[in-house]
Amino acid sequence: MTTARYTGPMRRFLLAWFAVLPLLLLASCGGKSPAPAAPTEEPATTAAASPAATVSSPTATTAAPSPAARGKLGTSSGVATTIIQPKLDPLPGVETTITTGTLDRSAYIIEVPKTWNGELVLYAHGFAGFGTEVSVQPIPDELRRYLATEGFAWAASSYSENGYDPGIGADDTLALKRYFAQTVGAPKRTYLAGASMGGNVAALALEHQPGEYDGALALCGALGGITQIDYLVSWVAAAEYTSGLKFPIGVPGANLAIIFLQDVPRTLGTPAAPTDRGKQFASIIRNLTGGPRPFFSEGFKEQYAANFGLALLDPERKTLVNKAATNKDAVYHIDPGLGLTDAQVNSGITRFASDPAARDAAAHPDMVPTTGNISAPLLTLHGTGDLFVPISQEQYYRAKVAAAGKSDLLVQRAIRSAGHCKFSDQETVTAISDLVAWVRDGKKPAGDDLSGDLTNIGMQFTNPLRPNDPGGTR
Repeated sequence: MTTARYTGPMRRFLLAWFAVLPLLLLASCGGKSPAPAAPTEEPATTAAASPAATVSSPTATTAAPSPAARGKLGTSSGVATTIIQPKLDPLPGVETTITTGTLDRSAYIIEVPKTWNGELVLYAHGFAGFGTEVSVQPIPDELRRYLATEGFAWAASSYSENGYDPGIGADDTLALKRYFAQTVGAPKRTYLAGASMGGNVAALALEHQPGEYDGALALCGALGGITQIDYLVSWVAAAEYTSGLKFPIGVPGANLAIIFLQDVPRTLGTPAAPTDRGKQFASIIRNLTGGPRPFFSEGFKEQYAANFGLALLDPERKTLVNKAATNKDAVYHIDPGLGLTDAQVNSGITRFASDPAARDAAAHPDMVPTTGNISAPLLTLHGTGDLFVPISQEQYYRAKVAAAGKSDLLVQRAIRSAGHCKFSDQETVTAISDLVAWVRDGKKPAGDDLSGDLTNIGMQFTNPLRPNDPGGTR
């Protein structure tokens, strides 16, 4: 048996992949309602400035699937999950009541300030990998402090399953809203804030659950729905075409690790030192994800290994989400002077077809592109150098919203930053504050026009400018 040894660029690629992929998987960003399933609630704790204040200790509960309890958007995988009870430390200097527990097959956190203003924010977390332990991802600290000091209650669900299933996220978040109304009180206004896949949750909720939310904030959101997974298929297809390698996607037993960790660096180089073929690949991806814009290069370097690694999660396309993904109708563009034409790329690139049953809108509404038919104000923030959920998701969704005749309900803002969901406290707090003012007063806030040239986009709302900001030169 021969053991492969990696040196130089290949070793750096290998180390980067193993370092980034686990972080990626863990991170990521009306009408009368039926009563929710009976919860198991931990004792409420009042959390004040005292460092001695505590909240309930985490415990684990195993929950078998309960398909009958599922809502109308999510598709249960049928896999049993273990619920990790949440633990949340108090905010220094702010008196709140923190309640944790389980609701059906999910865990939850509810935090209510001592002087509640009667309004509620539901937080929808992003993709959490494919493990069987479900746990609550608390709202980001800067938003949590803003909400508490302004008198807002907030709540977050773990969701009852992991994986890429924003429909389950939307169902479980709505169930938590109803439970909050029964146990704390009916809020006079309810907002939804979602990060990454949580942005997909927000879009689905505003499209399919009208009257439930007064407004929503999407942070680095996968607003196109399944088109986010389509993008990752395009990433692999473009790499295969430009490298000249054959990626055995969909072939049982294929060993993709050698291809991604050895052959790809050999043929494409690295983001910092690309070969000529690597430059072709970068050009195709740049144009696929929004065109020339600030911090593309930095974001491309940061996400490079992880996006390849994602193909290892389900190389045989067995899961519902990968069965639904396709690049069949994608149109690719490459910059001139790189030795290829658009016609060559579009005719030569491998096309992966979706399973029609997996992408059936009636059976799987969360496995189709979002429609843009939103029912309440939606404000979005998106990093220009985000290559996990690229800013082209915003462009796609803007066009869908316009086609649905709902442009008056959408405000989009570009943030000049590299990486996924990397916003400053000022940017995030300003966004939620502006959304609240929009909902309360009806005055639409300012935004960016993301429909055209993004070369120098984001100057209005980026605060502060990041180090080495290109100033519109790329």
